[in-house]
Amino acid sequence: MKLRIADLTMEVACKADELERLPNFVPFVVPDERREEIVCRIDTGCPLRAEDGAPQLVSRVGGKLLALWLYPDCCSVSLVFAEGGCCYRLRADRCWRQVQTNWVPGYADSAFALNDFIMLAFTYRSAFYRTVLVHASSVVIAEDGCAFIGRSGIGKSTHSRLWTRYIPGAWLLNDDQPVLRCMPDGSVRIYGSPWSGKTFCYENQSARLRALFFMEQASANRLLPVSRVEAFRKLMAATSLIGRDALTFSAISETQACIAGAVPGFILENRPEKAAALLSYAAFDEERKK
Repeated sequence: MKLRIADLTMEVACKADELERLPNFVPFVVPDERREEIVCRIDTGCPLRAEDGAPQLVSRVGGKLLALWLYPDCCSVSLVFAEGGCCYRLRADRCWRQVQTNWVPGYADSAFALNDFIMLAFTYRSAFYRTVLVHASSVVIAEDGCAFIGRSGIGKSTHSRLWTRYIPGAWLLNDDQPVLRCMPDGSVRIYGSPWSGKTFCYENQSARLRALFFMEQASANRLLPVSRVEAFRKLMAATSLIGRDALTFSAISETQACIAGAVPGFILENRPEKAAALLSYAAFDEERKK
């Protein structure tokens, strides 16, 4: 199975019918016979042994336990969805070009594990193509898009809904993990991805990124331009990365510096109301006209 995400093609060694459990990937599937560069291949059913030493990173999120080992020549990951459940393992070269997993179908959490492994592989392999996943909500008008960025619960999705309700022509591209990519001409594009949080929105489309809005809840609506340095800092805070892995950290930080330098950023102090959407839209529309 081949997936094309943000104009990058991955190959995953699983049967097409596994997509029945992963409908978020359906818009991103491309024909196997299509000839193009494969940036990452994920092999499944590989006999991977447990790691001996202590992991460099342990994370518990949403009932999942993820552990990471970093070695000079590879990265190793274990993923367990519940105590006593199946332990899924992944091993990748340091550039995440070749990925092996012990994943097999048939278990209750197999689909979720495959989803997470594809997301991990895309996140870190795409870093070497000036590409990043950002925790944000994104809307598009015609050929131009913007991103609403901030911590969970800050109002990103609410603001996107205000746009789609009150701004003519606005539609939701992604509601949790859009992809940003620096292009050779110096512009930045924003892409839909197979990962959109709780919102069923899996658009395999893209637009030119015209503005970044860093969300803050407030008693009044106000828009404040931010410096490139501050935009970079806020983008890094909204990006998944392995901080101890200098290779991917360097690639991701360089991409975020490119984005911060190319796309205007604003702090959006706002209330969840129409007036806030009109305020951010006015700034977005002004950037579109430049």
